Amino acid sequence: MPGLQRLQKLMDEYCGGVTVSYMTNDKLLAMGMQKMVILEEDLDKVAAEDIHQLMRAWELKHRHRTSECVFHHTLFREETRWPGYYYRGDKMKLDDENWHVLTTSQRDRDTGEYKMEKQPLYHLIDNEEK
Repeated sequence: MPGLQRLQKLMDEYCGGVTVSYMTNDKLLAMGMQKMVILEEDLDKVAAEDIHQLMRAWELKHRHRTSECVFHHTLFREETRWPGYYYRGDKMKLDDENWHVLTTSQRDRDTGEYKMEKQPLYHLIDNEEK
């Protein structure tokens, strides 16, 4: 199966895509992250015959990195964030008290480790003004 289809399947099945009704949990996320490591190793062997294929190969590597980041953010946020995002089957409640925040990350280039943090969320327009 080509790399892009593998990546889409991983994101869909393990990170809460449409075919699983946007549902995921700790175990699925951990398994998906293991499979992402295998896919990354395979992507290191991608080659191109022309400039168009080279562009597609680099696009796939960038999509992989973005997807990896989504996995980490979804695992870090210990709640369901719906409507619009995903359900955590192991953490089904919307938790605005602890998680009405922005989640930010930094990836260490050398180790590949992510540093995850919560940042304040500021509303420019108050909900009551609507």
